[in-house]
Amino acid sequence: MLFRRSQPAIRECLLAVALLAVSWAAWAGGLVPAALRAAIIVRSAGYERGFSARSGGATLAVVVGKSGGSADDGIAMVRSLGKGSVIAGRSTRVVQITHESASATAGELRSQRAEIVYFAAGLEGLVKDIPAKEGDMPRILVCASGADVRVGCTLGVELADDKPRIVLNLAQANAAGLRFQPDFLRLARIVR
Repeated sequence: MLFRRSQPAIRECLLAVALLAVSWAAWAGGLVPAALRAAIIVRSAGYERGFSARSGGATLAVVVGKSGGSADDGIAMVRSLGKGSVIAGRSTRVVQITHESASATAGELRSQRAEIVYFAAGLEGLVKDIPAKEGDMPRILVCASGADVRVGCTLGVELADDKPRIVLNLAQANAAGLRFQPDFLRLARIVR
């Protein structure tokens, strides 16, 4: 009887240990822990003028791998982002998309009308195959690491002197029609 009552507690403890391990592995690998990355991404998206001007809910998609590090990072981000994210006053729905092929992933992002797309660590090579604009809607493309912003992502988060810092690819943002507020531009490390 005691064992049955403690099963949920044991599962929660194991989940907490697993999340701690993923966070530690991310930090050791040069990535900002998922929960902090998620908070920075949510806050950063609110500084984009077009995103904050649109009404209604928004879709934030997390592209994950089938297994390995990209699956672990993606699932940790889904959990972190899925905790009632509200960006610039807009409720946000988080969807998980498991990467099968570039065309399937692009099609799923289109059907979900994803305005923000997070690429799990290890999937940054996929960015070049995903449109930064879908019709008249620009997308904020986010890489797990600030170092990967040069491959075509709009945003990324990096460690600078053991502190997290946002990285903005200004050329990519401008090409997609994204306009970030001047306050944000002063905070970010700009890559062109």
